[in-house]
Amino acid sequence: MPGVQVPLGENRTLAIPFGVKRTLMRKPTDVLILNGFGIAQWQAQNWAFNRGIPSILQFDGWSGSDAAYANPLRRSLRRAMIARAEGFIAASARGAEWFAVHGASSDHTSIAPIPPSFPVPDIAANRTGKERQYDIVWCGRTTTSKGFDVFMQTVEELSRAGIAKRIAIVGRTDIPKTKRLAASCGPGAQVEIFEQLAPDHLPPILTNGKITLFPSRNDAYGVGVVDAISCGSVALASPMTGCAPDILCGQEILPIDDPEVWTSACKRLLGNPELLESTRQHQAMAITQNTPDHHCYSIWQAVCQAVNRKADSRRWG
Repeated sequence: MPGVQVPLGENRTLAIPFGVKRTLMRKPTDVLILNGFGIAQWQAQNWAFNRGIPSILQFDGWSGSDAAYANPLRRSLRRAMIARAEGFIAASARGAEWFAVHGASSDHTSIAPIPPSFPVPDIAANRTGKERQYDIVWCGRTTTSKGFDVFMQTVEELSRAGIAKRIAIVGRTDIPKTKRLAASCGPGAQVEIFEQLAPDHLPPILTNGKITLFPSRNDAYGVGVVDAISCGSVALASPMTGCAPDILCGQEILPIDDPEVWTSACKRLLGNPELLESTRQHQAMAITQNTPDHHCYSIWQAVCQAVNRKADSRRWG
């Protein structure tokens, strides 16, 4: 839709759209699924409400993401939209808890885990760590909010100890700075740096990584965790990664801003191939429902339930 796009930093923008109603009126709809709580979604829900069309709110975030978007306007939009919606779709258990805290009925909330960003590759040729060339992988924007500084401190310690010899960094946002940081890893480490890649270009790198780190300070869901695990890499993540409690176990969820803990966890896994492989296997089992089919089915069930609720509300009026 046409409109004004105001950059807010990293990948966030404030969109002030024009013509939301005209766009919706071009094709009749039975149910409106709204992803997020922006101005366009608020306008669209008002349009649907006035026509008796049920709306469903889909949100990938949770309470940990509120600080990044805290402002009175956003809070007001959320309250109004939640009060009017017939259904809610969360990406994780934390997302479902977020909806409940903000007034949504748990009976009206579904969880639809996000699938990988690409078709799942065959990892039979490099299933175990022995066949994988990268000891440590970074996949995401190389920013402070994603914890890139913690990642670099961790790989510096691992490389100087001779534990991590090959490192891959995917998603560089500041090329000169990333190269300077990579040089700090020492002469014994080989660091390969890739720019931000389209999703279908990620599997060749992730399928060759033993461990992928996500020391994020703010990651509403963390689809990168699902991407890494689907490629057979073991994921370690911070507690600020939304999907972490649904997928990872205790020793795989590491505290923010403590590179020593991240270094110790990587040493433990890289020094014990059996532990690395058993961790890979149980993480793979944890994402069996992170598929396009299951995601689609969950959304379809939410749609059917929302239609029934709208019909019941009309009937009992």
